[in-house]
Amino acid sequence: MWRLLENESFSQAGLQRRYRQAEQLLLWEKAGWTKSDLSLMTNKALQSSDFLIGSQAFMDLWQSLYALKEPRQLLQIVLAMAEMPKELSGSKGEVQEILAKFSPNLSPDSSFWKEFAGLVQVTFLGERLSAKGDLEKRLHQFRYVISCQQAQWVRDYYKKRGMTDAQALAKYFKLKKRKTWYRRAYDFDLSESARLHNKLAFHEGEIIHPDNQEGANLKIVMGFHTEFILDHQGRFLNEIDPELRLQNGIINGASFNYASKNDHRHRQLDISPVSRHDPQFRKTVLKQGFLAPKLVPRPILKKAPSDWQTSYFNKQGFYAQTGLSKYKAVKQAAKAFKELIANA
Repeated sequence: MWRLLENESFSQAGLQRRYRQAEQLLLWEKAGWTKSDLSLMTNKALQSSDFLIGSQAFMDLWQSLYALKEPRQLLQIVLAMAEMPKELSGSKGEVQEILAKFSPNLSPDSSFWKEFAGLVQVTFLGERLSAKGDLEKRLHQFRYVISCQQAQWVRDYYKKRGMTDAQALAKYFKLKKRKTWYRRAYDFDLSESARLHNKLAFHEGEIIHPDNQEGANLKIVMGFHTEFILDHQGRFLNEIDPELRLQNGIINGASFNYASKNDHRHRQLDISPVSRHDPQFRKTVLKQGFLAPKLVPRPILKKAPSDWQTSYFNKQGFYAQTGLSKYKAVKQAAKAFKELIANA
């Protein structure tokens, strides 16, 4: 490491600077960057704040090496820098420690997220992300970390005293373009299906709502990769959260998508790995019988007698509320959020 810094002046002050710089470079090397990689950073006066995912120093190195290093190596480096555990516990303390590894400058619409997802796509072809493995498990659970980081970023930058998470998100979206029928380019989309984020449980004829609260959960996506889930009270729903741990969040929370759109790759990368790689604390809650409504648009299309009763589209079914199907209730929530953006 000293060889990388041999241009530093030979004086007491120079040696001190050289020591501090070497100390910082060793952190990067420990995370998996090679000495050759780090030679690109020897002219930077590195600070401890630079050793954060999304910092300017990190992004400079990332952009220089993104197309040159093996995708798997880059994925492992990011997980190492985040100090991603083998298994998330879901505790607030753990979440806070992991979030502290991200730069406050890393926004939900940063190009880094699309590039990171692209690395996962080329590394794990077919159903490989569902295979048994430490990297596979940590990467799957990292989706929950990313969504948590993105929600917390919105809180940190836009949420003022007395505001809800929904109001803060509306403030963030105020100057961004919503998907409409006349726009080919847009920043966020309120029309993506929220069916999988509205799970309920049933026990001996009783309908069980997460946190014993009835309401529709709204899904908003940015570039499909980034998603935010809001409950009927305007709270972010995430599997892990440094502020408020909700059962509804664990069950129906947001999870960053490695796929680029809702197709077979979405199932391979973001849905199939859940059963094997989900953290135990979430598996324990879901084992209480929480299930998503069925994708049965009309009674005539049901395959089993109970299918229409548990349909996303049945206004008199088990998932219905106040005379609306869950699908319509989500649409109503989307309309209310549009108004929130307009008034932000």
